[in-house]
Amino acid sequence: MTLDEADKIVKIWGKHVEYFNRIALLLFGASAPESILPFPKNIIQEACNMVAEHHHNNGNLEIVRAIESCEAFLLVYNDDAESLLQAAKLWNDPKWRENLLPALKQSQADWIKTQKNN
Repeated sequence: MTLDEADKIVKIWGKHVEYFNRIALLLFGASAPESILPFPKNIIQEACNMVAEHHHNNGNLEIVRAIESCEAFLLVYNDDAESLLQAAKLWNDPKWRENLLPALKQSQADWIKTQKNN
């Protein structure tokens, strides 16, 4: 992977975290299926490491910290089958659904609000 390719992957991953990660956490709890990531987990990790190293070598430590904090969200993404089984258990719980539905609506409202500010 080239640095340019890694940079593109990191930017796409950053957008995923910014716009979709909250919904993934709402829908799947602490274990979301890896296949909903924009790239396989190991590719995102490799790209993050490459870009972070580049910025570290250039003294851009703030960018390195941002990449590292974004990379931590990968811990939520796991085996598809295991994640879906866990989600099915959660979705079957009336209390979970009771909390999930307003949170989803709020997530949509927050998204709309951020789009008006852009």
